[in-house]
Amino acid sequence: MKRLFFLSWPSWRRIGQAAFLIAFLVLFRRTETTGADTLPGGENFFFRIDPLVAAAACLAGRTLVALFWPSLILLGLSLVFGRFFCGWVCPLGTLLDALQFIVRPLSRLTTRWSRSEQGAAVLKEVRLSRYVLLALCLIGALLAFPLVGLFDPFALLTRGLAFWADPKFYDSADAALTWVGHGGNDSVHKFFVKHVMPFRANLYDLAAVSAAILGVLFLLEFVARRFWCRYLCPLGAVYGLVARVAFIRRLPAKVCGNCGECAADCRMGALDKAAGVSPEECNVCMDCVALCPKGIPKFAPPARRPALPAPLDLSKRRLFAAIAAGTAVPALAHAQKWTLGTVIVEGLLRPPGAGDEKKFLGLCVRCGLCMKVCPTNVLQPAILQNGIEGLFAPHLAPRAIFEQSYCEYNCNLCGQVCPSGAIPRLSIDEKHKAAIGKAYFDHNRCLPWAKDTSCIRCEEVCPLPEKAITVLNTFHIKDAKGEQIEIQQPAVDRDKCVGCGICESNCPLEGAAGIRVVRVDAIDPKTEFRLGMPLMGKKQ
Repeated sequence: MKRLFFLSWPSWRRIGQAAFLIAFLVLFRRTETTGADTLPGGENFFFRIDPLVAAAACLAGRTLVALFWPSLILLGLSLVFGRFFCGWVCPLGTLLDALQFIVRPLSRLTTRWSRSEQGAAVLKEVRLSRYVLLALCLIGALLAFPLVGLFDPFALLTRGLAFWADPKFYDSADAALTWVGHGGNDSVHKFFVKHVMPFRANLYDLAAVSAAILGVLFLLEFVARRFWCRYLCPLGAVYGLVARVAFIRRLPAKVCGNCGECAADCRMGALDKAAGVSPEECNVCMDCVALCPKGIPKFAPPARRPALPAPLDLSKRRLFAAIAAGTAVPALAHAQKWTLGTVIVEGLLRPPGAGDEKKFLGLCVRCGLCMKVCPTNVLQPAILQNGIEGLFAPHLAPRAIFEQSYCEYNCNLCGQVCPSGAIPRLSIDEKHKAAIGKAYFDHNRCLPWAKDTSCIRCEEVCPLPEKAITVLNTFHIKDAKGEQIEIQQPAVDRDKCVGCGICESNCPLEGAAGIRVVRVDAIDPKTEFRLGMPLMGKKQ
């Protein structure tokens, strides 16, 4: 059956791809502040149906994360329909197909090598790299060294769009609207601003890196079609392993010897004239069903129970390489910590409620949703502050944007979008009690302490009803004109401080602030060296 309700199967597949891509983009756009206290929900849907992320989070966090139960449904459907997710659902796969549609004349020239016998032989060896990456993700997670966020397709796509594409889109759209000159009451202008444009053009560390990684995935399409999906994607490897025992198969399992057009046009290289159909490669795109002039291929349950597919061509050498890759990076990182000792990075502040650093890093899948939804842009991806294991994990950077980057006291959006529970979903009252860090003054820099200059900006912006920053000392000095100036020296009540960072963000000093927030478990930086000492020569 080539058609269903007057449409070909590839047409239905394209409709499905478009629907899921639109859903992904709608949820992506909805993952930002709207002024409301709560989001509509479902913003992390695509991460929660990701079995690779689910397995890695559960292994690294040493806990069963119930939030990932939808991924079991996808695995169950894959047991029935095979690797359909990659052909019908995955937004990244859809974008790769769209790119091929646009650049097909050029890509036909650039992919000649991959379609030659020599190129096919080389790529056959490369094809197993996705299993090496899968082993790297899972073994690394088992050793409490999460790397899945560096290879999961949803994480790569979301970070590339959020950190780089979205800010560029905002700037371009804003410039276009300004040039067109729509008035403030124009309905088109209002709709575009409300539903299409980002809320603001955020700035992120590693934006160029995230864009470059995503760009490489698209450029690989000029080497071979669906290169990422066929040779590198560890999520595709998961679905491919499940598809080996799927109930519905492509029939017949062999390719017609007198034709072979379907094998030549297969976007996944799943058809081979000699070996037949490879179920772990086939993404059920249905192109072979539509292309066959005789209507021979179909997808259906086989009449007889098929023999199990041949074992993966994963030799002992490749298996050893996969295991070694999965253990080498964590082992080296842990060895460094054992040699040098664990160093607490004082200013590496995690989102509210994150708690234990090891558990947080284990559960965090580096999806970037918390950073995208943050209304103040204070959440930034970590670079190498605590090693490669923390790469792309969120941390607070209160000085990222002057007077704007801080944890909003009455905001809990990051916990609402976190798909793994690395950032717990706290109520506002619970968040008020969950200290992110503690603030300390640097008396060598703070203007009232170091230079006898009037400034209580930190006390003014402290959001707590009972201020965590209060005036400790007050005295008067004469200025150049001989007039009396009142100097108030602020101090922090760290029993009240929640570490939101608004004081550090608003400190008027250039460079390092006169007050800095450090982790709750960090030692006293000893920068408040004058507290408790008499203020010599100053009138109290």
